[in-house]
Order: sequence, then structure tokens, then C-alpha cells
Amino acid sequence: MNKYQAPTWFVGKNSKYIPTCPSTNSLGFEEALSADLPEGFAWVAGHQTAGKGQRGNQWIAEPNQNLLVSFLLKPGHEALPVQFYLSKAIALGIVKGLNDWSQMKFGETLPLSIKWPNDIYLAGKKLGGILIESNFQAGQWAFSIIGIGLNINQTEFPDLRATSLKNYLQDPQAIAIEEIYQAISQGIETQYHQFQEKQFAALDLSYHAHLFQHLEEALYQDASGTFRGKIIEVNAQGLLCLERNNEHKWYDLKELCFIFKEI
Repeated sequence: MNKYQAPTWFVGKNSKYIPTCPSTNSLGFEEALSADLPEGFAWVAGHQTAGKGQRGNQWIAEPNQNLLVSFLLKPGHEALPVQFYLSKAIALGIVKGLNDWSQMKFGETLPLSIKWPNDIYLAGKKLGGILIESNFQAGQWAFSIIGIGLNINQTEFPDLRATSLKNYLQDPQAIAIEEIYQAISQGIETQYHQFQEKQFAALDLSYHAHLFQHLEEALYQDASGTFRGKIIEVNAQGLLCLERNNEHKWYDLKELCFIFKEI
């Protein structure tokens, strides 16, 4: 029985559950090309054998402990010039969904942030990531597959800067993964509506309010070496602006690394 059905208008309302697959994004992309699926359709996996991360990295998660999902969205070609706002909307939707869930469950919000370009952080540690893969046909935006991985019940990680909801909440009970699925589906639908309505100023305001290390002095590394800088903003193309020695410099996705102190 498929437990993954969200109480939404369309995001996550219909889904397919796969016990094991190489990647929900790869499966979603293939089926979106071969079938006329409704917008908001989702693919949920219990385990991925070749999960995808950003920049060609692999996403590794313990079987049946985390939320591994990909959503089908059809933004429309008129949004092409501002397509990074889709990424902003998705990240904000996840934050909203998780906080709504936590508020309802525990009466409090979570210390969530969005680490540029595509990670969700909880109390300064990585909770999950987003991978958006888009299909363009004849110069038009046909669809996007929104891959999301969130650490829910996993408690051990090879990366000490990773965490899960269970670790943070120190809850002895297993968290119902379908509850998180429903919550982020609702959050994403709300923020995606803002994106569709071109409410970019509102998205920017909320995005920067949740942006990891926004306006804080921190260590970074680029081609010139390690330096101290301050994140100023992320623009509509996804470029990050850093203030360094009282000058502003813009960075693309692979041009900047965050430097963390050892735990």
C-alpha cells in the first residue's frame, strides 16, 4: 500500500512508491518523458542504489530511514530567465513544511537554514539536499524533476556535519516519514504558487532571511585561496555575492567552497 499521498491540490497528491531504485530523479525524468503525468506527481523510494547529489556527487542514505522523493513540476517557459527562483521556492517550501510539522507536533519551530546553493541545514548541520533537473524542448521549459533527500530516522553519518530529524529531536520513537512527505508537499505547493505568481520580492525576502551565514563573517575558499567574507545575496541566476575586503564579488556554483571548523 502506498502511504504517500499529500492533502494538497496537486504537489504530492499522486505518487508512486518504489521499494528500491537507482535514483528517483532518473526514474522520474524517464517516466515524465514517456507518459503524460499530472504536475505534482511524485516518486518515493525506500532505498536508492545510485542516488544523485549536486555536482555529480552521490547521495548515500540508509534504506528505509529517510525521505527520498522526486516531484514533477511544469513551470512554463516564461519563467526561464528567473529559473533559480524555482530553487529558492523549493528550499523555502521544505523549510516551511518542516516548521509547520514541528509546530503542530512539538509546538516549536526548528533552526533551519538554506545553504547555497541547494542544501537544507538544521542547527548548522546538513539535513538534506535538493537536485533540480530540467527538460527543455524547442527552447521552452517542458518540466523539472525536483529531487529531495532528507535525513529523518538515520542516526549515524560518515560526515560529522550531517544530522537527521531524529538526532536533533532526540526522539526515541521513529518519525513517520509519510508525515514529513505530506508536510513538505504542502510547503512546496505554497511556495511554488508564489513562484508561479511571480512574487519574487517576497521569495527573496524569505530566502535571505533563511540563508545560511547570511551577513555573517565566515571562512571561504576560491581559486585564490582561503579568506574571510560575508554573504550579501543570491540573485535570480543563482550567483552568490560575497563581500570581501569591502568589495563585492559574484560566484557561480563551483567557484566557492564553505570552510568549516572541525567538530
